[in-house]
Amino acid sequence: MSFRLALSMSVLQTGASMVLSFISVKITSVFLGAAGVGVLGQLQYFIAMSLGVIATGMNTGIVRLSASAAGDAGAQARVLSTVLRMLLLAGPPVACVIALLSGWLGPRLLHSDAYDDALLLFALCYVPGLLGNAVLARANGAKDYAHVAIVNIGSNATAVALFAVLCPVLGVKGALLVAAMGPALTFAIAWLAKRRRAWWPARPLAHGFSSTDARAALAFVPMAAISAVAAPLVQLLIRDEIVMHSGMAAVGWLQGVTRLSDMYLNVITGVLGMYFLPRFSEIRDAPTLEREIARGTLMIAVGAGSVSLLLYLLRDLVIHLVFTAEFAPMRDLFGWQMAGNAVKVVGWVFGYLLLAKAPPLLMAVFEAGMAVLLWALGMLLVPQAGVLGAAQAYALTYMVYAVVAAMGVMLVLRRMRRVEAAGVVG
Repeated sequence: MSFRLALSMSVLQTGASMVLSFISVKITSVFLGAAGVGVLGQLQYFIAMSLGVIATGMNTGIVRLSASAAGDAGAQARVLSTVLRMLLLAGPPVACVIALLSGWLGPRLLHSDAYDDALLLFALCYVPGLLGNAVLARANGAKDYAHVAIVNIGSNATAVALFAVLCPVLGVKGALLVAAMGPALTFAIAWLAKRRRAWWPARPLAHGFSSTDARAALAFVPMAAISAVAAPLVQLLIRDEIVMHSGMAAVGWLQGVTRLSDMYLNVITGVLGMYFLPRFSEIRDAPTLEREIARGTLMIAVGAGSVSLLLYLLRDLVIHLVFTAEFAPMRDLFGWQMAGNAVKVVGWVFGYLLLAKAPPLLMAVFEAGMAVLLWALGMLLVPQAGVLGAAQAYALTYMVYAVVAAMGVMLVLRRMRRVEAAGVVG
């Protein structure tokens, strides 16, 4: 599959997702208010963190190992069987812990004891969420970009429909219930959409368990767990600090500008995940890798930079059209947030190459360092500047991220050239 197809599918997916996200943002801002949007954001970060601690590393293993075993259907089926078995073993205990701690988590995470049922519902949806993400990872490894787009658009459309039904009736609780069942929606749509796909075995668990594949997949878990857990956890800690200094409404303003960012950053993550991670994994020579890096960096930097600048210039109109008057103070966040988005996507290109080529343990240290930096800057700047300090911490962190990741890429390319010069390619 070509870069053009990956980009086309990602643009289609993101275009649909942006329309759906605008509708979702409008519904939630009208019926929940700024404080309610902030609470919804807290739960969404917790869901991402809880699923990511297991799923992200395993899914990276599926994509990378499947790409490395291109043309060997038996090896790819064995990788999938191995990872699915590990997910089914690890998922239920985590779901039980979430259910048992729901009464304790509610007041601390959502700042109310009235939303425990949303956490219980998420616990029920936890294992299906892991399996749904595994299906998407296998489609990604097989470069079936159409399947990935169908699942993401379908799950987003279903969630928006549920928001439209439940938010006017149940308010914040309705929005939280929709977010909690999101993983199960992804699973249902992914499972149905995979039918008659050549890359999905008829009996996915029947291809045995490979200790070699298990170790290879588990090698990505520390890095992915840090990335998946640390980023949402740090956001939760920073947002708790914002609540202390500026109130929950300020968290809603930050969540609003973050959701706007996600609308177009998703096209970047779509291209990186669908095309660049498998492509970087299969490239064995430095010149080809350099060309892919140059093409990806130029296209992604220009695209994301242009959208970021446009959103900044039209921020008042965007707030008026998408949100309500209660969200007007978020205009002050746009400058730092959009600057952070522009440098973030450049860092992502370099980061995905490191994910494909660098030792997983080194990537774990890198992700942990960036999370600590974001937390430290947030704790320093929020008490001084309020919610604006969170946007400043975000932009400054990703400036450092891009520079350090670029240095890592140079080291990877130097190592590849050294190996090629010695006559041992790959």
